[in-house]
Amino acid sequence: MKLSEAFDLYEKYITIKGQSDRTIEHCRYIKVRLIECVGDIKLSKLSLDDIHKWKVAMTIGELPNGRKVKRAQNSLRGDILRLRVMLKYMSIIGEKCINYELIPLPKREDIRRTFLYEDEVAAMIDNAFSLRNKFIISLLYSSGIRLSEFIALDRNSIKGRSFTVIGKGKKLRLCFIDERTEKLMKQYLRTRRDNCPALVVSNLYKQRMTASNVQLLIRNSAKRAGIDKTVTPHVFRHSFATNFISNNGGIKPLSELLGHKSLDTTSIYTHLVNNELSKQYERFHTF
Repeated sequence: MKLSEAFDLYEKYITIKGQSDRTIEHCRYIKVRLIECVGDIKLSKLSLDDIHKWKVAMTIGELPNGRKVKRAQNSLRGDILRLRVMLKYMSIIGEKCINYELIPLPKREDIRRTFLYEDEVAAMIDNAFSLRNKFIISLLYSSGIRLSEFIALDRNSIKGRSFTVIGKGKKLRLCFIDERTEKLMKQYLRTRRDNCPALVVSNLYKQRMTASNVQLLIRNSAKRAGIDKTVTPHVFRHSFATNFISNNGGIKPLSELLGHKSLDTTSIYTHLVNNELSKQYERFHTF
């Protein structure tokens, strides 16, 4: 079996398993890059030297404008993890291949994540250009949902300050909004005169908003509020989680609210809060 055939077989498996389109695209990306480096050789011939050659090549990425950039270690770690899982699957179904456990896995790098304090979120809401924008900011912060999950919401999605979304891995999870968000939502929906089923629409076309629409309005709202941080829709997810932990919320319920597969992923927010406590201690402790 050639490498291309092995990847195609693995792709069929993860498709049937219900993995996300993003995971499938990642698998295809690794397949192309690996074959570019070592050729479409037999799976049984793939060696550690071949994988090392591929790993070195994967440390450099290319932007849409053609500029070469060094990829983050965590991105490379994700590439290697995907290759290891593919090889593990091949071994399970009886195909001869290198032992995936022999492939070194880089350590996960700690990433400094940006988050907003409650007063910063309030300032963004106060300085938002329109009622719709105020509602979007409030909803993202109060629910912690992903941008794609937000865009998919319809008018009738939120009932009694709770709603469900289909997250990564096509898993259904329960989410909530606070009183402020509910109030803004009712005010915004009363202004709507269109028939679009989407919860939020673009002002110009009265159609479901795109990711770039939301990113732009959040960037502008942060600027209007005088916030000197790079604020994206995902920053509200970090802010929601950090706020939850700061108020003594548990890791397990937070993991369920965020739709994380592993508690290890959620634990990063404990580190965020601990780091912030350390800064506060150094600033205010005297001796």
